[in-house]
Amino acid sequence: MVLAGFEIRKENPSQRGAAPMTAFQRYADLLIAIWIAMVVARYRRSKVVLAGGLFAVGVYTLIALARGDVSMQALGLGSSASWLWTSAFAAAWLALMLAYSPFADWLATRYAAKPPTLDAFRMLQESTGKLVAGVAAAWVLGGFLEELTFRGIVLQSVEGLASRRLAGSMAIGIAVCVAAAGAGLIHLYQGLRAAIIVTQLSVLFGVLFVVSGYDLWAVVLCHGLYDTIAFVRFANKKSKYSKL
Repeated sequence: MVLAGFEIRKENPSQRGAAPMTAFQRYADLLIAIWIAMVVARYRRSKVVLAGGLFAVGVYTLIALARGDVSMQALGLGSSASWLWTSAFAAAWLALMLAYSPFADWLATRYAAKPPTLDAFRMLQESTGKLVAGVAAAWVLGGFLEELTFRGIVLQSVEGLASRRLAGSMAIGIAVCVAAAGAGLIHLYQGLRAAIIVTQLSVLFGVLFVVSGYDLWAVVLCHGLYDTIAFVRFANKKSKYSKL
């Protein structure tokens, strides 16, 4: 595919699904499943388990990369054909997600009356230094590790399994939704309404991953920028739930 003079890597989803699940994917998916179960079981006090699980997935992936069990390209982390295109696409998708966010909140409110519990983020309102530290943590934990886990690993694993029996578009749709559901579950510590909102936004992250040609960098940028805006608004008490 060529866009504005730049060659963009685009893969055929059916070809992706033809390959069997790798040993890395099997063990990574098992690790992720155990971690999500632990988070759900202890969702009221799961922040340490939550962060620890993300780092565990990151460390396991780093070891697998060093051993040659998986490649950067397989995770969606290969060199972008055009960083300008990747950045522009991420920015455009960010605008879409910001526009959708009020609807996501409205829809979640219909199914969960209790507002999100955001006590873990009150520190952002205490000082600029804590806001900067919080944004940095969001880029590492949310922007990179969460996207590596749910888009780079889970989505691609589920798509590979589903594509053996289903048409490419159906397999992709199931994979996007399963990965989004996993991301929603690990946010239960913020309350059911927050988990529903996150699940919806994660569907959009999954769609971005697919339409960008499985370029995880585009999703990392979009997620990191979205969290940055959300954190700054929360710190300045401009968001809906920042004063609760």
